[in-house]
Amino acid sequence: MGGSKSKSIKKHAKVAFSDSELEILEVYFELLKCHDSLNGYLTQKSMVPEFPENPDFSIKLYNWMRERCKNQQIDYTNFVITLELLLKEQQEYYLSDYKFRVLEKFELFALISLGCLENEKEAINRFQVSYSQGSQVIKELLNMYYFNKEVTNSQRNDLAARSVANSIFDQKASLPFNQFIGQAKQQLIYANKMCKQYFTKKFIDPHLKYGIPTLTSSSFILNDQILALLQMSSPDFNRIKQLDLKFSSSVGYDDLEHITEIIIESQQPLLFIFRNREDETQNDTFQQQIFGAYISIDQTIETHFIRKQQKDPMGILYNPNDQVSLYFGDEKSFLFSLLPKYQLFMSTFDLKSKQCFGYINSRAFNLKVPQPYGLGFGGDGKGNFRIWIDENLKGNATNRINNSCDQTYEMGYLLEPHIEFLNLTSIEIWGAVFEEKDMRPSNQNKLRN
Repeated sequence: MGGSKSKSIKKHAKVAFSDSELEILEVYFELLKCHDSLNGYLTQKSMVPEFPENPDFSIKLYNWMRERCKNQQIDYTNFVITLELLLKEQQEYYLSDYKFRVLEKFELFALISLGCLENEKEAINRFQVSYSQGSQVIKELLNMYYFNKEVTNSQRNDLAARSVANSIFDQKASLPFNQFIGQAKQQLIYANKMCKQYFTKKFIDPHLKYGIPTLTSSSFILNDQILALLQMSSPDFNRIKQLDLKFSSSVGYDDLEHITEIIIESQQPLLFIFRNREDETQNDTFQQQIFGAYISIDQTIETHFIRKQQKDPMGILYNPNDQVSLYFGDEKSFLFSLLPKYQLFMSTFDLKSKQCFGYINSRAFNLKVPQPYGLGFGGDGKGNFRIWIDENLKGNATNRINNSCDQTYEMGYLLEPHIEFLNLTSIEIWGAVFEEKDMRPSNQNKLRN
């Protein structure tokens, strides 16, 4: 039933933690004291060794916990009281400060990361978050995926955090705390869940499992931070265990043939990632953009004519005389922008949705239909695509972004408003694997430099 300190807490007050949890917390508290303590109280140095992935955050967590203590000292009782806020749901609170009970886990995490020691709700909401502070909050949130691992300099890539901050602040220098939280939660819908898992794994259950998908090959575009962003934003992507590289190219004239083969043969969702670079005639900055599409593929439902034909060449389940559809994917698909702003555009569910998730047409299909040859995403089903990649991939005049017409995905600018034509410099396609039993190497990978 825990040690003497835990028994003392339960004797004088009702607590949200079970006996076994209190016992774990008491042991953990003694471990922290082994790092450093003063008269039995924790110090800043007590926390740092336990947070190798977020050493700066550990100091801010200590300061925040100490501020919650009446005597400004963190003994075991105060340790339990402050952890109640981080580990338990609002309806379970018994000991913690009433003023903080209405705050969700991500809000508490952000307050700690910002070093905000305000105690009143009105003062917290008025607290101004600068762009650099907001970037730091997102960065420390993403570092949670490196649990108990020191983050090396090469991994401290701030681009992912800054791309989220670019979207949240939208060229503003600062935002009130409540606006910052609202914008961040719109982008990262699993931020609350991630924060609770992080603190639970840190203080209560070290065996709790979470993580980002593993990559079967190195990527020129994807890194752990980008994977963490996608994982924290999409219900379907949140379930992925592994990404299997299907295609990587610096863009060639015959790439569409290989892309077509991958799409037609794939039995798993596909992640398409494109890197674009503006040329001199469009912008002098040569700014790079990264965007893409996640196309969910349900093996039990086929809409693409060639995919149906391959699965059922005898026409038993599907009528070969059906109207030719060159679209594939389902409603779990989404579009996204990674640079310069991180944004997701989910598929729409209203009656006007055309469900044009992904499109592929090749001359090799030998279909006598008046439809363009190339790769497309979104649109209105009438030849107007949100993203269009022509069969001649290097012909940038025919590769386009259309921000004004889409009846499949949520509207918004994938790239900067002035960008209409694409000048693609690299493409990667990854297959999503959900079950461990399916994690086997692909013999169809095509790597082209």
